[in-house]
This record gives sequence, structure tokens and C-alpha cells, in this order.
Amino acid sequence: MNKTELPKPSGFRLLIKSREIQEKTKGGIILTDDTKDIAKHACVVSQVVSMGDECYHDKETKWCKIGDWVLTGKYIGLKFRYEGQEYAMINDDEVLAVVPNPDKITHK
Repeated sequence: MNKTELPKPSGFRLLIKSREIQEKTKGGIILTDDTKDIAKHACVVSQVVSMGDECYHDKETKWCKIGDWVLTGKYIGLKFRYEGQEYAMINDDEVLAVVPNPDKITHK
């Protein structure tokens, strides 16, 4: 995928990409598309793709950087699809946490 074709966040916004859910569980059970979609939206772990020029501009500490995995709320930002991949444009203050290992976070 050509990242230059993705929308460029303006101001204090971040472009994040939803985490891909594995095709099957550790026990070998193959997940249906509906189950993967529910899991993807129940626990919102995404990767920061790009940041606007004013992200964290007025703050002493940057909460995240490009490439970080982050935890966000479920109903935030503008969600859209680009070439089959799900993205969201969010405000910089909507990042709840940086996630060191996204594979260890699951939905309940």
C-alpha cells in the first residue's frame, strides 16, 4: 500500500490503522468474518500511521509516535476503509494508552 495516498491528518489529528485479527485462535479454531469483526471493534487497538503537524504541540510530553500501538475508545474519530483496511482519524487527546504488545490485549 502506498502511504502517500492515505489522507494526511491536519492539525492535532492522528491517522490510525485498526489491528488485524488472526484467522484462527491459539487452539486452532478458524474464526468467521463476523467473529473477527466483533473482536476488532470490541477492543480498539490500532497503530499510528501518521500525525498532523500540531499533534501534542502545546504539551510537554508526546503520548505516542508513528508506529506505536495505541488503545482508544470504541466510538471515537472518523472511521473509513481504504483498500480493504480500516482506518480512523482521531484527535491526539483520544489516545488512552500506548500498548507495548498488542497481541496480549483481547476483547472480553
